[in-house]
Amino acid sequence: MKLLVTGAIIGVLLVVFVFAWIYLASQGKVPVIQAPLAWVSGPIRLLALLILAALIGVVYFKMFPARKRQT
Repeated sequence: MKLLVTGAIIGVLLVVFVFAWIYLASQGKVPVIQAPLAWVSGPIRLLALLILAALIGVVYFKMFPARKRQT
């Protein structure tokens, strides 16, 4: 349960950060990446997103390994 709460808090903070950055970027107050990514196909973008999520999961479980339950 603690892991679920921690994940939810981190998720909410991440979403708030992204929306705050987008808002500030629209106001011209923070840098904006000007990368021409229009040529990158949708499946490649999805694959990159899945790889990034897998890497984050691996790092997380290396830092916080699951506890073994004693039966």
